[in-house]
Amino acid sequence: MNLSKLDIRKAFPLVFMFAISACSATYGLVNSGDRPIHIVKFGIDDYIPFWEIFILPYIVWGPFIFVSLVVLCFLHREEYYKYIFNSVVGHIICYIVYLTYQTHVPRPEITEDTFLLNLVKYIYANDPPYNCLPSIHVLTTWLLMRAFQPVKMPTWVKASINTLCILIYLSTLFVKQHYIPDIIAAIALAEVLIFTTNAATAKIKKSRAQKKRQTGVNLPG
Repeated sequence: MNLSKLDIRKAFPLVFMFAISACSATYGLVNSGDRPIHIVKFGIDDYIPFWEIFILPYIVWGPFIFVSLVVLCFLHREEYYKYIFNSVVGHIICYIVYLTYQTHVPRPEITEDTFLLNLVKYIYANDPPYNCLPSIHVLTTWLLMRAFQPVKMPTWVKASINTLCILIYLSTLFVKQHYIPDIIAAIALAEVLIFTTNAATAKIKKSRAQKKRQTGVNLPG
């Protein structure tokens, strides 16, 4: 293998992941209770139990997104770019909502010391109970699950990805980080972003195809 000819350009698009990191880095600026807060929930939310075991898929979210994006970058570049764009725009929209209509989810008091409960307490201590609607956990995970739909891979791999995504959705409820409306709002926002980017991408492809037929020249991209 000739390392001098290794195509670094194939890995270069990974730098765009820093755009998502930049969004995450600014999260703390809007996550505070110094604005009027609202509680938005359904009656059924009061009956959802606290299950500390779900802290595991909750904290796996970050590494899962990172690893999955690296894989997506090499398997389906177009879906990777769409994810980056949708995630950044989604973060911005969420932040605007947080600044204008701050929501809050009360958390249970935890007094026991077990491994799982200590993980929950760590999350609680480092993530104030605001910025709940829409849920960024669910937004980014839903975008990822949808991005992998057109990717060709073994069925068991795609099923594993979908299963972990579902566990992450549920974890936001069972560790009392979110209410059901937060989940619904995140999925709705994700679907609007996906529809918009897919429509824009299709329009661009159609325009390029028309120009190619007219000029007979292959356009880049």
